Amino acid sequence: MPGPVRQSGTKDEFVELSVELTGFDTRELRATGMVDAYRDVLRTHATAEEYERLVAAAAEGAFASEPVGESAGESPGDPVPPDVAELAEAITRLWYTGVWPGLAGEAAFLVSARAYAEGLVWRTFGGRAPGAAPQGFGSWAEKPGGAAGSEVFR
Repeated sequence: MPGPVRQSGTKDEFVELSVELTGFDTRELRATGMVDAYRDVLRTHATAEEYERLVAAAAEGAFASEPVGESAGESPGDPVPPDVAELAEAITRLWYTGVWPGLAGEAAFLVSARAYAEGLVWRTFGGRAPGAAPQGFGSWAEKPGGAAGSEVFR
């Protein structure tokens, strides 16, 4: 198993990186209550060097949804190295599903029942994790509140 991620990496730095990777804002990520648990998973399963390279790639705009260059027509920089992309994807999956997918052949695992319930995937459509939160009688017959494209369910 890899050594722990650098001790100097702050919680705020991890949250800012997660904002970049997930598209959710700081408040929403902190509201899950999973920042410490996810940071601990990362510190246990990724090396300090991998984390440093990921932070550097994010700082260079590698995961930005908008072009970072001087003009939108500017060609992108160097592609993200596969191991850095794998770590970025692992952190993103962790936030969305509560599952650490493993790196380089490592076995995937669910962080906790709470991680499943707090997964961002449920927030993307205004739903709740099945079996993890009281839905209320007959809730299966209702459209999820605030679901994008919910008019399809008419």
